[in-house]
Amino acid sequence: MRVIYSYQGKEEVRTFERGEILIGRLSPLSAPDLDFGADPTVSRKHCRIKVSNGEVWIEDLRSTNGTVVDGEYIESAQLTPDSVVRTGESSLRIEFTPPPAAPAARPTPSKPVQPKPVSVPAPAPDGNMMIPSVNTMAPKASSPAPSPAPMGILPPKSGVLPPGPPLVAKPAPAPAPAPEAPKVSVVARPAPIPEPVAAPAPVPVPAVAAPAPVPKPIAAAADTAAESDFKRRLASLYQVPLTFTPEMRLQDMLQAILERVLTLVPGARRGALMLHNPDTGRVQVSASIPQGEVVVSESLARRVMDEAHGFILQRSNESAALDARLVTVETGMYAPMLLKEKPLGAIYLDDPQRSESFSEDDMQFLLAVAHYVGVIIFNQELQSGLQHNATLLGRISVKFPPRVQERLLETVRQERLQAGLQKSELPVLCADLRGFATVAGLAPAEAAAMFADYHGAVLDAVFRYDGTLLKSGGEELVAVFGSPEADLQHSEKAVCAAVAMEAAVKEINARRTAQSDPMWQLAAGVHIGEVIHGFVGSAGRMEFVALGAGVTRAGHYCKGAHDGEVLIGPEVYQKVFKIIEADRATVSHKEFGEFHCYRVKSLKGGKPA
Repeated sequence: MRVIYSYQGKEEVRTFERGEILIGRLSPLSAPDLDFGADPTVSRKHCRIKVSNGEVWIEDLRSTNGTVVDGEYIESAQLTPDSVVRTGESSLRIEFTPPPAAPAARPTPSKPVQPKPVSVPAPAPDGNMMIPSVNTMAPKASSPAPSPAPMGILPPKSGVLPPGPPLVAKPAPAPAPAPEAPKVSVVARPAPIPEPVAAPAPVPVPAVAAPAPVPKPIAAAADTAAESDFKRRLASLYQVPLTFTPEMRLQDMLQAILERVLTLVPGARRGALMLHNPDTGRVQVSASIPQGEVVVSESLARRVMDEAHGFILQRSNESAALDARLVTVETGMYAPMLLKEKPLGAIYLDDPQRSESFSEDDMQFLLAVAHYVGVIIFNQELQSGLQHNATLLGRISVKFPPRVQERLLETVRQERLQAGLQKSELPVLCADLRGFATVAGLAPAEAAAMFADYHGAVLDAVFRYDGTLLKSGGEELVAVFGSPEADLQHSEKAVCAAVAMEAAVKEINARRTAQSDPMWQLAAGVHIGEVIHGFVGSAGRMEFVALGAGVTRAGHYCKGAHDGEVLIGPEVYQKVFKIIEADRATVSHKEFGEFHCYRVKSLKGGKPA
């Protein structure tokens, strides 16, 4: 039987050797034999074509836009080689050899009975092989060619099915002969209104406005028993996450879901949830019932993930050729857990004793379960990643000015923050808050308020000029400029930050002097030299560091400065002399002796932007 179908002028041809064809659109819950995915007006399960006793019948499956045969909306109808079928905006024709015409018979007055279509039996499989009996979802056209089938899986027949596991058709009993009946069952339409017959002119009466017609609500079609059962099972599954707690592990969540699934799939006795590890490429069992006793095939789990469809396994009575661990598996199902085409894992159910295979409805439900579990896994990974990023950013962002914090936040979100050090000539600012001995005599609340007052002022000066904080606690503060982001004005900004610190402390002291409160003094030193700087640590604990001779020498200038002084090295002065007023000075250090520097008196007004 050949099907010629077209949509928007594009015509394609498919050949089928089965006696039943499902037409619709591919979705996680529907796997039609003929996919009209390009036509949005076609329902997921639109119609079904069946062959019975050489006759071809088409049945509408309660589609949204209906099925039209030769211009008539139908519920079911017999097709001829000349019949034209429309499903939504697509059309199709069936090429087949009609049976020889039978002698005409007078129709009986009894109610027409629609013949029951049956599937054409397929050759019986080899009894020594474990094979998929139902292919529930065809792989996407763009998917790579399926890998060689694992041992025990028969290859698909050429020209019969899309790539993927083969089908085992179950022989159906011979259909009972149908009584003579009209060949087409057409959806009822209103009878035409007869032409009015001429009548005597009516006696004039006062015109009375007729009431406007009240639209009658259209009752929704009742669900079939299978659809009601499917919805009931999904509703029961969706109740499981309501019992989850914030501290619950993902493995415990998967175990709880698997327990509920086993109660919702008739005949399922064992099950396993397997997760794909993108780092190792392995597929490992994360939850199982009974725990540690379910034997699963990693190759079959990979196959359903690669081919993006599930299948049903069924073992014949003779299984000597099978793996000894799989001999007890009579029937089972594999379904992939995918989200946005990303393989997350697979779910497996089986029954060690049941000889009857799982149904297609069971497979459709398992596919829905797999998609639902995939969403839960994706959300857990997303939440875990966000929490990790927030913790990491909260630990390192306090060292950076707001402008750099925003860029770091975006880098962490995209998981692009990498550890690594580099060596550069950078300016380093060291500052001392002196007078901590006065804190010992203060009440804790007063000491905390004093600490926040001074530290808030000096940190604001660092961040105002784009400095990165290396150390801040107690008496000492260390900052580096020009890292982690390069800055052509880093020397000017380092000196301006030191001057701004000193001005802020003087302002605080003037206010505290008026209130007779204790005060601290500040001394600062700036040096430019070789610094090794960058992020160190692992992805879970990243820190920003800067170390080297430049940091040490800046500390020496700070220690040699008197209260209220800002000292800078000669290397810094060569870069900033145009914006400062400074005097040459000599500092004595107990370890390095005397060395020359410059004492900053004020800025000339050329502050960097």
